Amino acid sequence: MKNYKFTINGNLYEVEILDIDGNMAKIEVNGAPFSVEIHRDAVEKPKARVVRPPVNAPQSSSPVTVAATPKGSGPLSQIKAPLPGVIIQVLVKPGDAIKADQVVCTLETMKMENAIKAERDGVIAAVKITPQQSVLQDEVLIEMN
Repeated sequence: MKNYKFTINGNLYEVEILDIDGNMAKIEVNGAPFSVEIHRDAVEKPKARVVRPPVNAPQSSSPVTVAATPKGSGPLSQIKAPLPGVIIQVLVKPGDAIKADQVVCTLETMKMENAIKAERDGVIAAVKITPQQSVLQDEVLIEMN
């Protein structure tokens, strides 16, 4: 029917609307089928108007703030969901030091529990999930230094 691409929290989702019947829709997200309810009571926000400064306007010299990572920690790495499912357990919290192959959470997919493990040693920077939360394939679960 219609195809869309959405970026949510830095993750790309390809969504195909298969069928709409009243307020129920059948969709496919990254190949996984879902039945969803459409809420039509939301008010559409007015579109923002683009205002360009005059050509001779002075340029802003205000500094840009960039989130810093601890010295020597390097870039953050992400632990992503291998399949869509539901988070059963979260076994780490920000600040925890973990080792490679350590289980960081448990994900239930297709009625099977899957232990999600860290690929390397590191320190947990952010936990983006909670127990009983539904997640999509490639959704970021945990960030680590």
